[in-house]
Amino acid sequence: MSKAGNNALFSNSFLIFITRFFPSLANLLVMIWYSKHLLPAVYGAYQNFWIQLYVISSLVCLGIHVLVVTYSPAYLTKLLHSINAGQYMRYALWAVALAGVFAALQYPAVDTPFIIPFLFLLCFALAVLLEAFLIVFRNYKPLIIINVLYAAAFLAMHWYALGNGFSLSTLFTGLLAIVALRLCVYAAMAGYNAKQYKDERATEDHAPEKIRTLWLHLGLYDVLQVLFSYVDKFVISLLLAASVSAVYFNGSQNIPFLPLLIGAAGSAVLIQLSGSDKQREHIDTLLLMNQVGRMLSCIVFPVFLFLFLFRVPFMIAVFSDKYIPAIPIFAVSILVLPVRSYHFTTVLQRMHKGAIINIGAIGDLVVACVLMYPLYRWLGLPGVALSFVISTYLQASFYLLYTAKAMQVSPLKLIPYANWLIKMIVFAAILIGIRYTANLYFVGSIPLILGGVVTVVLVAVSLLLEFRQYRQHGIS
Repeated sequence: MSKAGNNALFSNSFLIFITRFFPSLANLLVMIWYSKHLLPAVYGAYQNFWIQLYVISSLVCLGIHVLVVTYSPAYLTKLLHSINAGQYMRYALWAVALAGVFAALQYPAVDTPFIIPFLFLLCFALAVLLEAFLIVFRNYKPLIIINVLYAAAFLAMHWYALGNGFSLSTLFTGLLAIVALRLCVYAAMAGYNAKQYKDERATEDHAPEKIRTLWLHLGLYDVLQVLFSYVDKFVISLLLAASVSAVYFNGSQNIPFLPLLIGAAGSAVLIQLSGSDKQREHIDTLLLMNQVGRMLSCIVFPVFLFLFLFRVPFMIAVFSDKYIPAIPIFAVSILVLPVRSYHFTTVLQRMHKGAIINIGAIGDLVVACVLMYPLYRWLGLPGVALSFVISTYLQASFYLLYTAKAMQVSPLKLIPYANWLIKMIVFAAILIGIRYTANLYFVGSIPLILGGVVTVVLVAVSLLLEFRQYRQHGIS
């Protein structure tokens, strides 16, 4: 892989991540803010809106936003023009029907006119699709600007609603206007880009049946991933008291931004490979996947160790001492983070192995659900979290083995295991030393602040060293 290719991978990964970073940051700030200021029942209704929105919007998107990054801009434009009006109409009816289901669920809980959640679902889902198209067209800078403005408006609307006799109806009506405006801008940009590539000849070609099969598999996979993220919270909300559900919800939260980072890295690899020389694609794939693994480990490993070692002051600082019972759940939940240093489905998606991706996703969900009850009986709520950690590691192993089989290489060739081991040992030694020393000489929030500062330094230094290695020697 050339230096230009290395630089492009890092650049694309970073820009895709930044594109999605600011809305996620706004969501995180609102979650912390509202959990401290709203009554549990109201906060629960607010969170239920978003949980149901994410699940049902994944059904509307049907994996299209995941599929499109597999192809080049020219081929994607060609593909869009090959879809007939009847197919677009059937998809529109599907989206409208699901929007009706979502609105019916929200009508009694949020106490807002039916049309508000109905339009909210449609605007939100279509914006997700168009954002994926614009990423393929590499409109990174406009996307970043739009999402910075969107995040600012999102926060402003939440601040206004909280300070003016809080009403969920008022809040979501205002948010609908913001989401709809972003959708209109995305639509205008997507139309312009489609015209730019309309007459460009695509260098790749895929059988329609192959594309359709991959789309069906990716659609199912995306829905399964969303269900996997929320099924434990959903089950606990049905079976246990609301106060217990709140403790589990806060303790089992996904670490913000890491899913975005991992998704951005996977999308960047697919974009890079879509323009790769067919004769070099096998070699480039191995190099890129190792490169992504090294890059992600520079961020994931220090963050994991920091959160695990400083979990008590971290949880109290974020959610207050009301959620001290959530700390053991949090400690178990974050054990899944090291496996996030690799995007296990990227190569399988590129090779159109959608069936394998879905077997792994279904297996992941089934194993987690089977283990959930016995581990709950044994360990309580941390046992529920542990069931999802175990199933995730099994799924990662499954994907790695099948990727290696498809590429006819050893599984160890796909991952930079020596690099990972060295980093984990070095990072752990430094952060354990910082935690011990800080607790010995300081009290209050100072140890947490010192740990956070050192973690940021470790991330920055390790990324810098990786960059230098690629620039000087390429990837080994």
